[in-house]
Amino acid sequence: MMAIKDQIEIIDSYIESDVFSLDPEEFLDQIADHGAELNGYYEHERLKKIIRKIGMPNAMVTTVFYFWNDQLIHVNYKQRQYMERRNEEGNIVMDYSNAFTKYESKHFFDKGKEIDKEVMGQAVTNIEPEDTFVTYSLRMKSLLDDKFKNRGTYDALQGKWVNVQFPDEHMIFEETIRFNFRDGKFLKRLKVKIKDDIMYCSSPKDKYVYRYKIESLNSHELVVKDMQDASSSLVLYKKME
Repeated sequence: MMAIKDQIEIIDSYIESDVFSLDPEEFLDQIADHGAELNGYYEHERLKKIIRKIGMPNAMVTTVFYFWNDQLIHVNYKQRQYMERRNEEGNIVMDYSNAFTKYESKHFFDKGKEIDKEVMGQAVTNIEPEDTFVTYSLRMKSLLDDKFKNRGTYDALQGKWVNVQFPDEHMIFEETIRFNFRDGKFLKRLKVKIKDDIMYCSSPKDKYVYRYKIESLNSHELVVKDMQDASSSLVLYKKME
């Protein structure tokens, strides 16, 4: 336990970490009532901490995951209930800018198993406390590590790209989302994952994953090959400022 607490202090002492984020739809099954964010903090090329915040109807739920040598060692989970205030009409409403910790749990892990747990306070009404974190944290770590490893490719893809052969078709990359257009009309929204120079584009609606081999990419041109069609030729896109 003392070793884990020392490791937590070391991780919290980092002040110049590289920060990478996931979009809400990457870590949530449904949209949060009052916003959501998940940020991963990297030091010396390794993920050290994940901070996740989810705005529930009556509380902000904050979870901090700590990693040492790529293993989950600690989770700090808090339910911070919103304060109440009177609005201009004199009615009592939630003050989403102010909250207090009503429930907190601290979990300590060794080699994927929980070895200790501390619980303080009472859970906020209608919010069931989480108590299983290992599988979820490793899934989020995998997504963040992918972004970190391929950060140069993700950065280069951002913006608008026009199909040179079919100029009426273009796509816009915004973070890890790809928007397809034709004749100026929106066609499809796809989630993007880059791995080993392969662009995986998935749509929650049709549950299909499109795969494209990135043959070349620079600040002006993108060349891809459709891996679904072995006979397809290369497709050239030009970056639009």
